[in-house]
Amino acid sequence: MTQHRFDGPEEHSRKEEIPEINSLPEPEPDRPAVARLPGIATQLIGERMRSMYASMVREPVPEDLLHLIRALNSKEGSE
Repeated sequence: MTQHRFDGPEEHSRKEEIPEINSLPEPEPDRPAVARLPGIATQLIGERMRSMYASMVREPVPEDLLHLIRALNSKEGSE
């Protein structure tokens, strides 16, 4: 597949300003980078996430999505 650009040569001569990395504010050294949760909170969040993921994995794949995947696979095989 060929990609086409629609911008003219004048687009390439225009220079865009790029912010310098050094101009960004530096983090404060006394402040912790990440907030810490108590162990029980982390454990509960992990259990709930695993439960939600397990129920989602058990759900069937929608028929429309399966049809789309089959169509894409057959198109790919014919090229």
